[in-house]
Amino acid sequence: MSIEKTDLVSQFGGYYNPEGQNESRLLSAIRQKSVTTSYAKPIVHDGELYKFSNVVLGEIVQQFQKKFTAKGDIEFKPNSIPLRNIKIDLGLYPDDVKGSWLGFLSSLDEQERAKWPIVRYMLEKEVVPQLHSDMELKAYFKGSYVAPTPGTPGTAAGSLDGIKKLLDAGVSDSSMQSVTLSAPVSKTNAFDMVEEFVDNFDPLLEGTKMRFYCDPKILRWYHQDKRNTHGSDVNYNPEKPVVDFSTCELVGLPSMAGEKYFFATPETNLLYLRRQNGMKKPRVEESKREVFLMTDWWEGIGFGYNELVYVATWV
Repeated sequence: MSIEKTDLVSQFGGYYNPEGQNESRLLSAIRQKSVTTSYAKPIVHDGELYKFSNVVLGEIVQQFQKKFTAKGDIEFKPNSIPLRNIKIDLGLYPDDVKGSWLGFLSSLDEQERAKWPIVRYMLEKEVVPQLHSDMELKAYFKGSYVAPTPGTPGTAAGSLDGIKKLLDAGVSDSSMQSVTLSAPVSKTNAFDMVEEFVDNFDPLLEGTKMRFYCDPKILRWYHQDKRNTHGSDVNYNPEKPVVDFSTCELVGLPSMAGEKYFFATPETNLLYLRRQNGMKKPRVEESKREVFLMTDWWEGIGFGYNELVYVATWV
């Protein structure tokens, strides 16, 4: 990792002149916070594969007769969610901030570069926010796991299988409930299309707390279309909007931005696996004036029961 300061030096000069500059003048771009996993049921699992079984019991009720007539089979179907080992490796030369307006991030007295202000600033203000942004926008929905190439840095999108890949697989093998919409979703029909999708839920799910997920833009279209078609919504709750006359909560996921997908499932059926709660503090090492920031962790995302997942796509 290099510290690029060419434009800064061109504008402000190749020297450090204390003029009261500090970290408050380092303005970062807005980064996406992690949202998708906040809607999933957290599970801590100390392993690489979380194994569980879906249980199916067939019909057992029958007419009475005095003779014993056995009836009913129970089936245990295997299911699993892999946890992927993910990491961050950064290396930088803190001395690169010298001879520039950024000189306040260096240290005149501290010989151990790992303790310089630039390192702390990178960890607290840049690395952690970027981690959440990378996972939310590139991995949790759009990710598709790719085995690492030795010696070559990988990608956030290749770090794990995201929800989109799981939905595509579930539709392909018919383990999930595929819903065909009567028209592609647009700004003028979003309200009707969402209600049409929800109307396809199995009657057995009536009263079950469901969550419907989509691109945040489409959720905005839904409310605009509802307002334009039916007038102001006096029952609208911006904190937790639901489909009228249902227990289905509407959620716009940043991870689904630009995606032409609806999916819905009971609120406890989306699972988020970690080996431990929270994130380990990154390891900081120093060698020959270069500082290395390293952290790694395990996580995975998936569904507890595919048959309870409803999916719609359009072009």
